[in-house]
Amino acid sequence: MTTLVVASSQHGSTREIAERIAEVLRVNKGVTTVVEDTKDAPKWLATVDAVVVALPVYGGSLDKAGKAFLDTHRAELADRSLFIAVSGGSPELDPKLQAVVDAYGARDTAYLRGAVTEEKLGFKDKMLIKLAKGQFGDFRNWDAVESWGKSLAARGAN
Repeated sequence: MTTLVVASSQHGSTREIAERIAEVLRVNKGVTTVVEDTKDAPKWLATVDAVVVALPVYGGSLDKAGKAFLDTHRAELADRSLFIAVSGGSPELDPKLQAVVDAYGARDTAYLRGAVTEEKLGFKDKMLIKLAKGQFGDFRNWDAVESWGKSLAARGAN
């Protein structure tokens, strides 16, 4: 049994979260894992039992590539154990975005703080964050990531 961990990440922070989830499943729970980005993940869908999708929030919206993966492969994902981890710089996920995430019917979802690293962002993204009075920094809580990753095996990520 294999779990596919799909990483949708523009600047690398969410990819690192996805890799940590895969590592936790592999090391602590003995789960065979594969980590792929959204463009390479579809080739694995027919061979896996569970899928974890990690996608960030940018500018108040779910990442386009991650959302497109979920939308395009909705039927295939319905036949597997699906888990969704959303990362972002805000302390909590906007309830409207949580409703969008919940509509995919995942067995579990998590909001995990991400990293908003100023030097990795373009001018436009920096300005949007400053206008919104957002903060730059690495807000990832690795204990929370690992705890959520460990919990997945008991709910079908195996």
